[in-house]
This record gives sequence, structure tokens and C-alpha cells, in this order.
Amino acid sequence: MSNPPLPRVTERPAAPKPPRLDSATEQLVERLRSARTANEMAEIVGLKPIKGRSGPKIAY
Repeated sequence: MSNPPLPRVTERPAAPKPPRLDSATEQLVERLRSARTANEMAEIVGLKPIKGRSGPKIAY
């Protein structure tokens, strides 16, 4: 007793759209996206700058 083969699907379902972010989150994302260094990112999210003997460290 074998099962009959399933019909082939020729079209893929559309990918679900990501949920719309509120304006404050969009602004935060844009600020993080435009940050050039890890210390700029840290400042945006309210962390202390990363320091070391040889200058700022990239850790994010």
C-alpha cells in the first residue's frame, strides 16, 4: 500500500512581509546603520566607550 505521489508545486508562496517598525525604532536603526565605529554604536545605545592601551577597540 503505497501513497500516491503528491502534486508538484510550481509556485512558491510569497515571503511574509516584516512587521512595520514604529518611528522611534526606525530612527534608532538608522542611527546605528550610519555609525562608523563601535564607539559610535556604544554611544547610541547608551554604553561606555571601549578603550584600550592601543586606542578604541571594536567589539560590537
